[in-house]
Amino acid sequence: MAESTEKKPGWGNILLLQAVFFIYSISSVVSKLASNQETFSPAFILLYGVDVLVLGVYALLWQQVIKRFELSIAYANKAVTLLWALVWGIFLFHETITPWKIAGILLVMLGIFILNSREEEQG
Repeated sequence: MAESTEKKPGWGNILLLQAVFFIYSISSVVSKLASNQETFSPAFILLYGVDVLVLGVYALLWQQVIKRFELSIAYANKAVTLLWALVWGIFLFHETITPWKIAGILLVMLGIFILNSREEEQG
């Protein structure tokens, strides 16, 4: 019996997708922390190692995600990491929020919503 190519994600898979992007966003935080260290210092090497580990976990989980979603949908949802970057920037690095940052992220989120809803309608 041939396996169906139609992929209908449930809530569990949607949560997995968002968790994978949350993990991916942690890589940006660790990279930012590493960039503040002297190159090849023990702290830099430790943070670099943590970054590689986080990216490894992300890569393994990403493979599970693309089993459950169409690649175009899964990849389009990756833009949610922009939202996580804004959150990390505000709370961890005390960056400022500008109307342009919010507008840009809202525009990307709207695009993700439209893409996902259009795929749902066509399916």
